[in-house]
Amino acid sequence: MSRGVLSSLPRPRTRRQWLTTALVVIAGGTWLLLGTGPRPGDHAPMAICAVDGFTLTLRADVDADGHLDEINEVTSSVVFQKDDHRTVVKVDAARGFWQKLRGASKKDMKTRGAFGDFDGDGYLDLAFFYSQRNNGDSPQDNMVVHEVHYGPLARDLSSDRTGTIRIRSSSFVYEARAIDTDHDGRAELEVFQSAGDGGVSRRIGRQDRGGVSVSREETGFYGESDFPSRDPDALGYGACEDR
Repeated sequence: MSRGVLSSLPRPRTRRQWLTTALVVIAGGTWLLLGTGPRPGDHAPMAICAVDGFTLTLRADVDADGHLDEINEVTSSVVFQKDDHRTVVKVDAARGFWQKLRGASKKDMKTRGAFGDFDGDGYLDLAFFYSQRNNGDSPQDNMVVHEVHYGPLARDLSSDRTGTIRIRSSSFVYEARAIDTDHDGRAELEVFQSAGDGGVSRRIGRQDRGGVSVSREETGFYGESDFPSRDPDALGYGACEDR
């Protein structure tokens, strides 16, 4: 084979070139998984406030467009407001196509969500579960979704920054709430989950390693119909009239 032909053949990659390529691929994959930071509207965080202590309604700029939206903690829904337009979005919308498909064949699948600033960046996040109700007193072991969407959130409550909620059991989640018991500006996740035989256990989750880790330790045990009502002051937000 002539020297001219040999010179036209591709040269084998050096070890350094392979390493550089691998780092680029890893960095690209990490960027796709973690997202690019605050979006969708890229407005700076606005103060979160409580409308009153009876309806458990908050005001916050959920989608970072510079307009305050309303969050109803009881119905787990957001009323997006822009000019005179109001759009109501329930927490069910946060489930992606494949997540909805995975639960489609199961009966009594329910979504439970909690809005709070879990990572302390000033934007409201959404922690939510999609799990199956009990069959009588026997808990079903079917939790399709257990994740956090970090704010700013899009108007379908999706986010390009998501994290796993690390939780030991896959039984039904009766309710999820955001609280801030240590007043550090980062919400904790309060989870009320089936323990079988009509019992409901209470556990606390905290921001950890890009998601929320729920403790294995029970901080309360209740019946299905007697776990505590929501505390309007649990997140420590001031009244909107004072802002």
